[in-house]
Amino acid sequence: MKSMLAACSLLVLAIVVSPGCSESPTTESGPAATKVLYKSATLCGACGQIKGSEACCAEGAEKCAGCSLHKGAPGCCKMEAGTEATLCAGCGQIKGSTDCCADGAEVCAACGLHKGAPGCCKLEKIAAGAEDALPLEEEKTDSIDKDESV
Repeated sequence: MKSMLAACSLLVLAIVVSPGCSESPTTESGPAATKVLYKSATLCGACGQIKGSEACCAEGAEKCAGCSLHKGAPGCCKMEAGTEATLCAGCGQIKGSTDCCADGAEVCAACGLHKGAPGCCKLEKIAAGAEDALPLEEEKTDSIDKDESV
């Protein structure tokens, strides 16, 4: 009787512990993916930097000859001077632009947003478990699959 109980216990344990037949969460590049949440950001219409950052409207910053915003700012040559723009938390592009959340865009290995987008490697990550405390509707966050091996 004890051996039958032990065999049943092992069988139950094996069923509970086994990964099953479902596919594991992977990305095209391989290992399991996790969700990374970003907070959208507003670009300053006067300088092109993320509004409220240290670099925003910083004195002595070099102006771009092409757009008159701060040279190298996320919005430099990507937005109209004098008009604020919001960065999409899902892709890092300017929200509503033709590039925003476009299919087939190359993804940055470091942040998971569109590579070369104004928000690429610049958007603020939201702490794990903060999904319950999402910002106001206009600042709602999106999630991106990010490869854990990066």
